[in-house]
Formats: sequence, C-alpha cells, structure tokens
Amino acid sequence: MVLVILGAIQFTNIVDFMIMMPMGDLLQKQLAITPGQYGFLVASYGIAAFVSSFLGVFYLDRLDRKFALTLAYAGFMIGTASSAWIPNTADPHLNYLLFIGTRIFTGLTGGLLGGLVLSMVGDIVPLERRGRAMAVVTIAFSAAAVLGVPLSLTLIDLFSNNWHIPFYGVSLLGIPIMILIRTLIPSMNAHLHRSGKQPAVETIRLAFTTPEQRNGLLFTVLLVLGQFTVVSFLTPYMINNVGLRQDQVKWIYLTGGACTVFSGMIIGRMVDKIGRFRVFTIFASLSILPVLINTHLTPVPLWVVLVIAGFFFIFISGRMIPANTISTTLVSPQHRAGYMSLNSSMMSLASGSSSIISGMIITKASEHAPLEHYDIVGYLAVVSTLLSLLVLRRLKQISDAKTAQTPPAIHTK
Repeated sequence: MVLVILGAIQFTNIVDFMIMMPMGDLLQKQLAITPGQYGFLVASYGIAAFVSSFLGVFYLDRLDRKFALTLAYAGFMIGTASSAWIPNTADPHLNYLLFIGTRIFTGLTGGLLGGLVLSMVGDIVPLERRGRAMAVVTIAFSAAAVLGVPLSLTLIDLFSNNWHIPFYGVSLLGIPIMILIRTLIPSMNAHLHRSGKQPAVETIRLAFTTPEQRNGLLFTVLLVLGQFTVVSFLTPYMINNVGLRQDQVKWIYLTGGACTVFSGMIIGRMVDKIGRFRVFTIFASLSILPVLINTHLTPVPLWVVLVIAGFFFIFISGRMIPANTISTTLVSPQHRAGYMSLNSSMMSLASGSSSIISGMIITKASEHAPLEHYDIVGYLAVVSTLLSLLVLRRLKQISDAKTAQTPPAIHTK
C-alpha cells in the first residue's frame, strides 16, 4: 500500500511537469512567446527543483521521511493550484511572467518529492526485490501518459484551449492523496538512529569523493539529457513539422503510456532476474533508434506516429527502472535521502537545462513555420545516451570489485 501511495505521489508530480510538453505549441501561441522562451518556461520548474533538492541534502536525512514527504507534498499542491489560478490578463507577457513564478514555486516544493520517494523505496524494500518495487513507482510515468496527459488534453479541448484546466485537476487529485499519506504511511525514522551526529555536509563530501556516488550523479545527468532534450519539443515538432493537430497529440501519450504500463512490470522482473546493469544497457541501446526517427520524422499518417511513439516510450521508460534501482544501491541508509535528493537535484538541473539547450538550438521563422534543427537535438541526445553507457560500465566495475572484496558468509548450525 505504501508503494501504491508513493506511485500516486509520483503520478501527480509527473502529470504536473509532463503536461507542459504537449501544451508547447498552444502556450507559445497564447502567450506569444518564442521557442527559447518556452524552453525557459519548462526549465523554470527544473531549475527551482534543483535548488530545493540540493538544499534538501543538508536536512532530509535528519527528518522523519513521512514528515518531510507531507510538507513537500503540501507545498507542491499549493504551487500547482497557483498555476491554475493565474488570471488571463490582456497582456500575454504578464501572463508569461506570472506562469514562470508559479512554476518556480511548484518546483521548489515538488522537487523534493522524487528523492524522498526513491529513498523510502530503498528503505523498505530489499535489493533482491527492488526492481519490481521500482517498477511500481516508475509506472506512475506510464499512468501519467495513459490517463493524466490525455485526460488533461481532452479537458483543454472541451474548455476552448484553456491551459489552466490540467492544474485544477492535479490540485483536486492531490487532496485524497494527502489524506492517504497522513493515514496510511507509517513513520520512517530508523535512519535517524543510524546517522548519529554526522554533519549534514558529510553527504555532499561522500557524493563527490566516493567513486560510485560521483559516477552515479554523472550517470543521472547524462541519462536525463538523453531524454528531455527530445521530449521538451516533441509536441511542437509533431504539430508544426509532421502535421498533427493539437487534438491528436493526446493519442501519442495514450499509446506510449499504455505500452509502458505493460512493459514496466516485465522490465522490473528483468532487473531482478538478469541484473540492473544488463537491463539498462539493453534498453539504452534500443532507445537510440526511436530518438533518431522522431527527430527526423516527416509528414506521415497518425498511425505511423503512434507506432513510433510506442517504441519510444517503452525504451525510454525501460532505462529509468534499472537506473533508479542502480541509484539506490550506491549509498548507505543513513545517507540515502540526502543522496537521492542530490541525485534528484541533478535530474532536475539536467531536465531544466535540456529545455533551455533545445530552445537555443531549435529555431522557427514564423508562428506557423516548421521547427528547424530538431535533428541536431536528436544527435545530442544520442551522444548523451552513449556517454551514459560508458559511465555505467565504470559503475559496474566498481560494483564487481566491491562484491569480490566482500567475504563469504559463514553458515553455522
């Protein structure tokens, strides 16, 4: 039940962030902004989440996990509601600035959720079953794509392209989840007895001086850059270059999310059965092809787009389950929340930077002109993915060396 609640928290957090992607073309037109300004709008959440997650390193391991989660989720709900309440003024530039402000506030609070959720999974689930547990939590991404994004886009269509509607929905959904957090998640403070009087800065020192943790952070940054550089402008490209309509975009997320719902649990079992390093290598390598196809796609029928989207979502999400499992094994329990918060901050920084980088590369001659240089973004994503495989090889070498040094257990009758 705790895993289900943690998955629900991730679901609302991911919908709040992910809905910005399919609304890219709509927001650029209604707010009268350029691709670069849109990239900064998406990045504002990630940059704010980076700041709060980094600061969380210094105090999260000194708090009860449930208490920290409750405070962070309450702040996230307030931030999401503030995005819904932005008035439609006559000045699109003012609307744009207000929107950035609410996204920053949401990022400051919601940015703590990812690290807390992963650290709680690491605390309560042993390593031999952690792959399947991570699949339950990671499947929130699939649920967000299957349910959250298509439903949000459908409501936007029904309410005459009103982009405020999805944020109202996420805010309302957060109320019962908050009740479940308060009533069903137990207090988690065993790590407090293990941490003793160690200074909070010790987590930072270990993260950048311990080879596996240092490489783990680099691994996370490269993995996210290889994903969000493409995803940030996927919808604007599909509308302006491939020829889809705004009301057809939801089918991309519905199809891709449905595929990952079925593949997620299978991948989780694969992680437990054949190993987290091998599964990541397989899916990271397979993800390169749909990335290149998506960033070079010309006008094609909708069904072709949906077939490509299915493989794209399966392989992209297939990388995250073993990657999250790897991250939880790099640190001891007394430093886990701090390290996972630092890992989450690197993820937020990379996702925010991805949108800015893509916005700087992609150009558009006029409002209805096609996007240019999206193919360069695809090449950048491929290079980042290949580099993550090199770092993974180093992580495996360190893991194998530690395993070899561990003395065998002594069995006595």
